[in-house]
Amino acid sequence: MKKFKLFSVILLLAATAISCNKKNEGPADTGFLHGAFITNEGAFNQNNGSISYIDLDSSYIVNNIFQAINGYGPGDIVQSFGVAGNKGLIVVNHSAKVEVVDLQDFISLGTITGADYPRYILGLSDTKAYLTDGAFQGYVYVLDLTNLSIVNQITVGKGPENMVQDQNMVYVANSGGWDYDQTISVINTETDQLINTITVGDNPTDLVVDMNHDIWVLCKGKVVYDQNWTVTEETDSRLEKISRTGQSVEHSWVIGQTGDSFNPIRLAINGDGTILYYVEHDGIYRMLISDNAAPQTPFIHRSFYGLDIDPSTGIIYALDAKGFTGQGTLFRYYPDGTLADSVDVGIAPNGVFFN
Repeated sequence: MKKFKLFSVILLLAATAISCNKKNEGPADTGFLHGAFITNEGAFNQNNGSISYIDLDSSYIVNNIFQAINGYGPGDIVQSFGVAGNKGLIVVNHSAKVEVVDLQDFISLGTITGADYPRYILGLSDTKAYLTDGAFQGYVYVLDLTNLSIVNQITVGKGPENMVQDQNMVYVANSGGWDYDQTISVINTETDQLINTITVGDNPTDLVVDMNHDIWVLCKGKVVYDQNWTVTEETDSRLEKISRTGQSVEHSWVIGQTGDSFNPIRLAINGDGTILYYVEHDGIYRMLISDNAAPQTPFIHRSFYGLDIDPSTGIIYALDAKGFTGQGTLFRYYPDGTLADSVDVGIAPNGVFFN
């Protein structure tokens, strides 16, 4: 694996503009269309969220790319990133907007507003995307990416978070937000209609689809406090498998027990759809989709905030938020768990999107 190389935005844009195709000299004429995009939340109310971009062929990394190119930052709490055609979609939670960029040059195309608590985005075509929204009652907004507007809304559960698509169905994890929920909403993308609601464990936050088209859900568990912030109720964290054909929970494993003071929120799967990874309090755990039991010890021993897998190489991208104040760190691990390299990114990195 090539080691990270910091690259200035000016030189990177120059390389793009002249369609440079030489190895290790930055992106080719596709601009920023292909690579890894790290979402850095930033510190709350400090308006310093950002995007870091990595060219996967050369390992060049550019931090704070949106601000460097557009002259202003994306906003307060950069929550997630998505792609629809040649457009990059930056969801900014506290600023309540989606910044849309042209991935050829990362120049802003405009802003989508109208959501009050946007969380995650899923590109469905060049002109259409879904956006989850809501800290209590939740919605999935249908976005028109031609006019940069919300054109429809679908009522789902409380606090919808991540989504995953399998053919013409999108599964939405209803995390409860600032409340509690135990459901996955299923939407038909052809009609934009809710077609099913599946009951799962407490507060599902993340989900992936495997090679068999089964859906795996990470349920972080429920913690209830009284007015003095004393815990009055707590439930286990679970990893659950939803059968695509049965549309119900087929298997459920406890992955974090009551009293461990940790509520996992990150789940990832390799490009073949055969190996699951999730973050628990003591590290990253690895599980085959064919396993009959959850692992008892971490695959990688270290506390992380974010986790994703490069689908083409199986390289593990693990993110350390380091107290949510200064720069966070991206660690890359080979599929066997050996550390490959690390690099500083933005404040409070929470996820990586590969395109």
